[in-house]
This record gives sequence, C-alpha cells and structure tokens, in this order.
Amino acid sequence: MEYPSNHKPLHILIMPSWYKTPETSVLGTFFEEQARALEKEGHFVGIIYPEYTPPGEIFSGSNKEHLDFYMDKNIPTFNIKAHAGIPKMRRWSYKQFGKSVNVVFEEYVKNFGQPDIIHAHSVFHAGIAGFHIAKVHKIPFVITEHLTAFLMGYITNKIDIEISREIYEYADKALIVSHNFRKDLENQLHLKENTFQVIHNLINSIFLENVKIKTYSPGETFHFMTNSFLLPRKNIKLIVDAIHILTKKKLDVHLTIGGEGPLEDELREYVRFLGLDKQIRFTGKLWRNEVKDELDKCHAFVLASQYETFGVVLIESLACGRPVVTTDSGGPRDFIHPEHGIIVEKQELFDFAAAMEKLMLNYASYDQKSLSAYCKTNFNEHRIAEEMTEVYYSAINNRIKKLV
Repeated sequence: MEYPSNHKPLHILIMPSWYKTPETSVLGTFFEEQARALEKEGHFVGIIYPEYTPPGEIFSGSNKEHLDFYMDKNIPTFNIKAHAGIPKMRRWSYKQFGKSVNVVFEEYVKNFGQPDIIHAHSVFHAGIAGFHIAKVHKIPFVITEHLTAFLMGYITNKIDIEISREIYEYADKALIVSHNFRKDLENQLHLKENTFQVIHNLINSIFLENVKIKTYSPGETFHFMTNSFLLPRKNIKLIVDAIHILTKKKLDVHLTIGGEGPLEDELREYVRFLGLDKQIRFTGKLWRNEVKDELDKCHAFVLASQYETFGVVLIESLACGRPVVTTDSGGPRDFIHPEHGIIVEKQELFDFAAAMEKLMLNYASYDQKSLSAYCKTNFNEHRIAEEMTEVYYSAINNRIKKLV
C-alpha cells in the first residue's frame, strides 16, 4: 500500500446503517447525497447497506434474508438483509452478522475491486459489519456516528456499549456531526476527549437554487413549516400546541407538517381534537424537490426535537432563506446564531410559542439572502466532500504508518 497523494482519486465503500429501499424511498437520503458529492470530486463510490435482523426475529416470515444489487446512477449498491445468530449471544451474533456481510463484500471486490477505505455510518449495525470486514481485509476504516439512541437511553446493554467503544477506538478516524454531540457521546461512553472529529452534514444544492424572498406584514397569514419523521423524539405535538396558543391570541398562523412516521395518525387526530384542521396541513412523505417547494411557500421553519445530532432540516431551511425557531436540542448550537433565528433554551410550550411570535414580529430583520449565503459557504457539497477526502487520506496514511 502506498501513501496516497492528495489528488489521487480513491475507491470509497460507504456502509450506511439505514438506507433507501423500495419500501423506504427517502430513508438515509443524506448518505446518498454524501456519496454523490464524493463522486463529483472524482472518487469511485460503492454502497453496501447491511440490514440487521435481530436473533429474536429469525423465524418471522417478514424477515427473510435477501440480497439485492443494482447500479444506482453509476454507484454499485448492494442491500443485504442478514440474520444474526442466537438470542442472548449478542457478541457472537454480531460476529455472525459481520461474516454474512463479508460474503457480500467479497462479491463486491470481485466485480469492482478492493476499496481504499471503508466508511460506515453508525455502529448499529453497519459499523459492526464494516469493522469486521476492515479487520479481516486490513482496509482503512472510518466511522461516523449519527445515532441519538445512546443519549436517549435506548442503548443500555453492556455488550453493545463495549462493542461501540471498541469500534470507535479501532477506527482510523471516528467522525461525528456536531460538537455538542461529540462531547455528549464521549461523556456517555467514557471515551477520551476528541475521540471524534467533527465534520458537519452537507446540504443538497437544490436548496441553494433560486432563493425566493418572502415578505410578511402584520395581519397576513404567517406560514410555519416543520419536516421530519414523525417520531416521539421529534416532539411535533409541542409545535401543534404552540400553534393552538397563537391562534387563541388571534394571530393568523398556519403550519405545514412534512413527513411520515408512526405518530402520523395520532397527530392528525390531535389536530382535529384541537379544531386546528384549517390551520395545520399534513403533506405526508416529501421528496427533496417537494421539501424545497414547501420551504419556498413558508415564512419560517420550526423544529422541536428533544435531541438532534445535527439538524439537516435546519440548514435546508436557512439555505432557502427561511429563519428558524428550534429547541436547544444539541446539534443546532453549532450553526444557529441570533441572525438565523431563535434557539429556545427550555422545551417548554409557552417559551416555544413566545419564540414563534417573536420571530413573526421581527420577521423583516432577517436577511434572507444572507441566510442562504451562510449555508452556501459552510455546508455546500464541495466543501464537505473535500473535508471528507482529507479525512480519508489521513486515515489511509495512519494505517500505513501502523503497518510499517
């Protein structure tokens, strides 16, 4: 293995822990966008998406193993759904999972050659498979962590935590998407300070095109928007309740809720219960161009998450020139400043509603072209892809030094 020059195109294998399938066509969109950005920089990129089936679900009829392959606009893409071992034998099950995915990796190599580097996204569960493959084949290994599950109390098993620490410490580079998330995860897992290097998420160029300036005068309808998977930690109900408060104050407000998820029916029923059918609209799943269209229509974006590792939807909104109101959920501290909107310190209803009203009253003070320019400078595809490429060169050279 040679030291790569900083101009040599690399062969990068990306292994995401969640990714689009025919059933989940918008899942893991940012993994694909990062792959496309790296491809634009001249690198060859492949994807193996390893779906993990827990041991307890082996005999479920809906969880049969499968392997799909397709060329996705020049990116070779494998999707393997693999069973893993026996209940209560967690470490052994993860090892079996890694072996199953390794079979697919070897098929990938036969057809496309061995990658210069493996980049896994999140320990559970692509990181486990990528770690196993990187060790077996002595390939430089990078991991980026995105999961909030460690901090939300969903990952507590001792073996899971041990394996996570082992993978982060083995990686030639461990990455994370915000400084707050870095500190929280290092503290939670008792890792050394700066185990992770921060590289922010990128923004799809579609959000930087044709910025449409939105005006507002008191008495007009003010349009808010939110967009996410409709999950408990996204705290959509807080936004609905804030709209209820503002309407009680005789403010003419409207909310568009983009996205789908397990809470959709419950939220729709809650909106009907509050009598807000005319003020709140659900769009269902939105494609990237549809998100852009909705952002162009709204005045401002709101996000009430309990915890965000970063908050891609916020930079999408800023890129479209839309100021934001967001809870102090961690990740947004890196990039939401007073000129971009309002961070609400406490996840308290009346504080959140007050922040929404304040933004309405001061709407003209937000320079929408500056919001977009800020995102174009800091989160554009080229800049983030360049940062990632430097990480890859560094990881490869670190591995070579270890071998010498």
